[in-house]
Amino acid sequence: MSRLSQASATSGRTTRGVDTKTNVGVVVDVVTNDEHSAIFDTGVTTENETRSTFQIGSAQIRQIDDVMSHPESLRFYEPYDYSILDLPIIGETVEIVSLSNGQKTYRRITNAQVNSGNLTDGIDKLLSPENEKASDGGAGDYSTTSQTGTPNSSAEGTDGGPENEYFKSTQINHLNLYEGDKIIQTRFGQSIRFSGYNNLDNVLAPTIVIRNRQGSKSIDEELAGTPIYENIIDDGSTIVLASGEHLLEFTPGQIDTPMETTPIYAEEPELKGTDQVLINSGRIILSSKDSEMLFYSKGNYSFISDGKLTIDNGLDGADMDFNGDVLITTNDNNFTINPEGGSGEIYLNTNSVDEPLVRGETLKELLEKLIDAINAQIFSTPAGPTMTGPNNRGDFNKIKGKLDTILSTLNYTE
Repeated sequence: MSRLSQASATSGRTTRGVDTKTNVGVVVDVVTNDEHSAIFDTGVTTENETRSTFQIGSAQIRQIDDVMSHPESLRFYEPYDYSILDLPIIGETVEIVSLSNGQKTYRRITNAQVNSGNLTDGIDKLLSPENEKASDGGAGDYSTTSQTGTPNSSAEGTDGGPENEYFKSTQINHLNLYEGDKIIQTRFGQSIRFSGYNNLDNVLAPTIVIRNRQGSKSIDEELAGTPIYENIIDDGSTIVLASGEHLLEFTPGQIDTPMETTPIYAEEPELKGTDQVLINSGRIILSSKDSEMLFYSKGNYSFISDGKLTIDNGLDGADMDFNGDVLITTNDNNFTINPEGGSGEIYLNTNSVDEPLVRGETLKELLEKLIDAINAQIFSTPAGPTMTGPNNRGDFNKIKGKLDTILSTLNYTE
């Protein structure tokens, strides 16, 4: 194992019960990927990698009382906790935590400005006047620390001072709290809330709310710094695992474009009173790539949509057993119901081919010809041929005139 790998493996990440000392500093650079100039070749071949890629997540920091060091001589610090990594941005102030084994790490300082934190643009320029780079080969020019092997200098120049390449401060409001909450919030509007007393009656109702984005409506309507609650309808993709008296503030559709379809048979769901899971997003994709997808429901289940229902079984058929009355209707809009079997057979209430369906137009045409043939009958008798047709052929003609009534005006077959 290389010295760098050994240093990382023995760096004392678990610090419970360990005395630490803290200082503060300003972030001037962050290693976010293995293309950063601080990722250098160790010269020692390990199992898969010769570069110090474990330094991803490290931050180059100027201690707040350091106004002399040249930017290129500032050291990089590893995060205090890799397992729950809260990455700072350039310009933020962080804690520098000294562990008992001598290692120094950083820990982000958070506040109610969840998006930009304590970011101060250009703060490094204020702290560091035009200093020259150290050239004595001493501490100002070393490439790694003796304790951790963390790179201390960047190959890139720092003309113009450090800048965030694409991070822009935007409004993200921090969340209101319920008593006893545990909340994870990010600078981008994602949040996870573990809550218990989150209802009007203040009774225990354990609930988890996972939100991917703060809704645009709350950003437009609320001032920066105003605490808000999650909004299932307006926020981005949201998952709620609720129980008991927690009320799901949910209606289908969007705030400005609610769902138009009114359920005919489905009952409105109870939004509290039991364990329930709600998933709400702009699009939901469920995929089972290797095996079955099963849906179990102890009660009724409904599909309600403003759009079209399509089911495509590309490689096999369908077996459906409803065990009850089946009603298929398009009464609301008088649209067409069109079962098609192609060249296959369609069976109605039978599995036998003994009783095929009658073609209406064909039957009508045959009956017309039959009546015409009856009306044209001539019988041979000893006295000679009779007159054409029976005496009651008028009755046959009346029947012929009503044959159209045997044809359905709504149902058709091939």
